Amino acid sequence: MKILSVAEAQKQLNSVCEEAAAGEVVRLQLTNGTLVQLSPVSVISAADLAASYDDPEWAQFENHCGKSSD
Repeated sequence: MKILSVAEAQKQLNSVCEEAAAGEVVRLQLTNGTLVQLSPVSVISAADLAASYDDPEWAQFENHCGKSSD
């Protein structure tokens, strides 16, 4: 795990982001002491996202949940 100040991270932002993308736990410490963590984000193509709505069983489940919360 790596903890850097925001100022330190700015100096080496590209390498810090590459480390986080590779699985390294990278946390940035704000001036008030709060820690925030960098993490990679999975990108889903528009086609895959659209296909995920074509699952009738899942759609039935979602509709059931929606009715239950009314």
